[in-house]
Amino acid sequence: MAYAPSWWFVIDYETSIFFTGLVLLLDVPIMFILFFVSGYFVFPSLKKRESWQFLKNKFVRVGLPFFVGFLVFAPSAPYLRYLSQGGSSSYLEFWSHDFWQPQWFTQSVYWYLGILFLIFIMLSVIYSLSNHFRELRQTISTPTWKLFVFFAAVMTVGFLSMNMFYPLGAWTLVLVFIVQPERLPLYFGYFILGIYAYKQSWFTAKGYKPSFVYWAPLFALSGALYLGFRYLISLTAQPSIALLAGNAVLFNVFCLSSLMAGLAFFQRYVNGNSWFWKSQAANSYGIYYIHPLFLYPLAFVFVPITLSIFLKAPIVVIVGVLLSWGASVLWVKILSFLSRARANELLDQKRLVPVRI
Repeated sequence: MAYAPSWWFVIDYETSIFFTGLVLLLDVPIMFILFFVSGYFVFPSLKKRESWQFLKNKFVRVGLPFFVGFLVFAPSAPYLRYLSQGGSSSYLEFWSHDFWQPQWFTQSVYWYLGILFLIFIMLSVIYSLSNHFRELRQTISTPTWKLFVFFAAVMTVGFLSMNMFYPLGAWTLVLVFIVQPERLPLYFGYFILGIYAYKQSWFTAKGYKPSFVYWAPLFALSGALYLGFRYLISLTAQPSIALLAGNAVLFNVFCLSSLMAGLAFFQRYVNGNSWFWKSQAANSYGIYYIHPLFLYPLAFVFVPITLSIFLKAPIVVIVGVLLSWGASVLWVKILSFLSRARANELLDQKRLVPVRI
């Protein structure tokens, strides 16, 4: 990126405004898509296990990986920046001392798991206390534009309200999570929208399917306008409320249209039963969890290599994804093997128990 944040983990000598625009656009919808998907699939899991078993399952799958991720794996990212600035301490020394200083501390990509686990706790409490929520049933209903306008408006108000107290895009420690505060209302909002989409049977055979023809123009127009507003804000020492409000509106319109256009595109053109997409689906969590351990070191290794960044970037991303995918597949196979071995051991023990007649 041109004008990359100074705290970023690996910064190349060569930069381009193209990557600045690309990062600004990609940065808007990706995490909210994850919250939406999490909300869409949460209710069947909650209903199958009930509250306590649900929380126990989510602690193993989400809560514990959050703590392991930011305590064990997250320090590797700022450590690369530390080395690039001439640091000489070992990784263990960096982790035990420097990492806990404000200028180095980060939760990397694992903050998402922490917020998600917090939402799961809140949802479990609501499920226990609310008969109406426990009796939620799927129906088939087509949303109107009024619903999407209302949702975007509520998210815009939440975004702008937080932006009045916190700088745009700044990462801040809130409770025990490092997040961008102006986006906090959207994390919860898109999770709730996912639950609503599940209830209304969106994306099913007879349910609502977003049209790419309708959503794509809004996606393209709002994205272009959003980039323009971000450029204006970067040139302004003290952005006016009107400028921040315009940015909030465009951020949320672009975010929602990205979600819907992306869902429309993937459901129509990508969704299938090929081994590739099945494997991607099965390993999506693993890829997300482990990719920083490959992506940042790859970028660090490529910094001194004399090569156009328009070649470096796709090489680093593609190789990083492939390595993360391979590592996830291997890990899943190891877990499967251990699980089968444990099951066989328990079965053998059961066969060896003497029977008293």
